[in-house]
Amino acid sequence: MTVRRWMTRRLGGGDRGSAVIEFIVVGMLITLPVFYLVIALARLQAGAYAVTQAARESTRTYVTASSDSTAVGRSRQAARWAFEDQGFADQGDVSISCTASPCLTRGAVVSGIADLDVDLPFIPSFLRAVVPSAVHLHARHAEPVDRFGAR
Repeated sequence: MTVRRWMTRRLGGGDRGSAVIEFIVVGMLITLPVFYLVIALARLQAGAYAVTQAARESTRTYVTASSDSTAVGRSRQAARWAFEDQGFADQGDVSISCTASPCLTRGAVVSGIADLDVDLPFIPSFLRAVVPSAVHLHARHAEPVDRFGAR
């Protein structure tokens, strides 16, 4: 029997069983940040979809309305549906601007601007003053009013 074998037996058997523990610890150290990154990026992507869809659809519904008075309500409803579709109910904001007055003048351009603040997941409230906990998303869409449409 060699001295090494005798010392290994005497001091507890060496590395037997520690590979499982090392695998679990290293696996958790790698897996948890990757899971957080996937969750955060998925939430940001949903916000990007919501803000672009809200800007586009609110502008499209505005220019297809029959009058300026109905266009505002239709535009807000389309934006609300776009935000709700991606899980951001009552969080986004849309504003409409026009190149002409009234807005639905033939050939005018109507622009919709959508804004949304996406909160990053799992950031505790005591860190919100130190760590940025939200990402601001902004989208703009311009749509011309039909020159040949009947109003």
